[in-house]
Amino acid sequence: MADWKDLARELHSWRDAGRVATFWWRDDDATHETDALERLLSASSQARAPVALAVIPRDADDRLRQRLVHAPTASVLQHGWGHDNHAPDDQRKEEYGPHRPREQMLRELAEGWRRIAAFDRSLPVLVAPWNRMDAELVPYLPDAGLSGVSTLGPRQAGEPVPGVRCTNVHVDIIQWEEHRFIGDDAALDQVLGHLTARRQGQVDATEPTGLMTHHLVHDDGCWGFLSRFLSETASHPAVRWLSPREAFWP
Repeated sequence: MADWKDLARELHSWRDAGRVATFWWRDDDATHETDALERLLSASSQARAPVALAVIPRDADDRLRQRLVHAPTASVLQHGWGHDNHAPDDQRKEEYGPHRPREQMLRELAEGWRRIAAFDRSLPVLVAPWNRMDAELVPYLPDAGLSGVSTLGPRQAGEPVPGVRCTNVHVDIIQWEEHRFIGDDAALDQVLGHLTARRQGQVDATEPTGLMTHHLVHDDGCWGFLSRFLSETASHPAVRWLSPREAFWP
C-alpha cells in the first residue's frame, strides 16, 4: 500500500523528467449552502487549488448561486438533473442510462443547463450521476447545450465525439458501503496508479489526474486527507492544479 513518501517519490520522478503532473478537483452533489461546503471552499481557497462543484440543477437554490459569486476558486458543472435512478432494480444506478427515451433525457439536460448557466463560472459539462451514463447519449449532448462530460476512470479519448470534451476523475476517497474515508493508503494507491500510468504512457498522459470528493458525506478522515493532499501537492514544483476550464479545454 502506498504512503506519502511514495507520492513524493512519484512527483520527484515527474520533476526529474522535466514534466508537470497536472491535477484537477471535482466535488459532487452540491445543492445548498452548508457548513461542509464552506469548509470545502476554504480548503480550495487556502491551497489555491480550483474546485469544480458538480451541482444538481433541480435542487440547487438561489442562495447557493449567490454564495458562489464570492468563491473565485470554484466553478460549477451540471450534475445530471435530479440525481434520480431510472435503472431497473437489478442493474447499477443510472440517471442517463438506456432506460428512457432520448428526447426526454435531453429535455431534462437542457433545462438543467439553463439553470446551471445562471451560476458564475459555470461550464457546459455533464457530470454523470454515479459516474456512468449511456455512451449512445454522448453525441447528442450538444443538443442540450453541453460540450463536456465527466465520469470515473482513465478516458479513452479527450474528445470522444466531435464537440464533446471528456475529462474524468480517478481518485474516490469514499468507501461507499459504509460512507467513510477509505484510508490514506488506499487513496494514495489510486493517485499513484493514475500518475504512474500517465508517466509511463499506459493511459492518456494529457488527462489530468482527477480527485473526486463529496463534501456532504466527509468524515474527519476525508477532511484530513484532503488537507494534507492539497498541502503536499500545491507547493510542489512538479505539480500544477488546473482550473476546470483548463482541465476540459487545455
